[in-house]
Amino acid sequence: MAKQDRAIATRESLVEAACQVFSRMHFESARVVDILEASSVTQGAFYFHFPQGKKQIAEEIISRQDSSFVALRDAVATSGLDGLSGLLRLTDVLGDLLSRDSGTQAGLRLVLQASTNFPEIAHLPDPRWLEAIAGFLHRADGEGNLRKGVDIPLAARTVVYLFTGAQVSSFVNDAWSELPKALRTIEPYVLSSLAVDGFVPQSV
Repeated sequence: MAKQDRAIATRESLVEAACQVFSRMHFESARVVDILEASSVTQGAFYFHFPQGKKQIAEEIISRQDSSFVALRDAVATSGLDGLSGLLRLTDVLGDLLSRDSGTQAGLRLVLQASTNFPEIAHLPDPRWLEAIAGFLHRADGEGNLRKGVDIPLAARTVVYLFTGAQVSSFVNDAWSELPKALRTIEPYVLSSLAVDGFVPQSV
């Protein structure tokens, strides 16, 4: 393996290990040694790639999660679903990822700790989430599926709060394993507030 390829593989191994650690431990409790044990990478190699320590690798996880969310948003937006169905699909996919993917779990846990640890790069509600949800609602409005009088910015913020509450509750109760089911129980109430009477979501 070429030197550059080894460096890339080592960095990826560290990020994957950090995702495992931060998905189950609070940022303040996690130690660099926990990441090293999960990755089998030396301390010297860790600080070569992340000279600022665990905060730097945590920020990379948050940044990667942001990029993944944008890619997911764009994939759903171009899937051919109507606006409200796209919104439901977006939350369903996020819920599924949170139930099984350590990178998604770590990224969200770190964002929830942003006010004290990452105020420069992480915010909740995330502007990208609000923009994405508002985009689906504007599409639904143009399609005639949005209930008259819905305040789109307020509705987008409310959806984020509902999702955040559901995932925090699920994390506490079952480590996100039941989050997809919890989200499915919320969706009818969301639709009753947003959709015109008789609206039926499209299936993928």
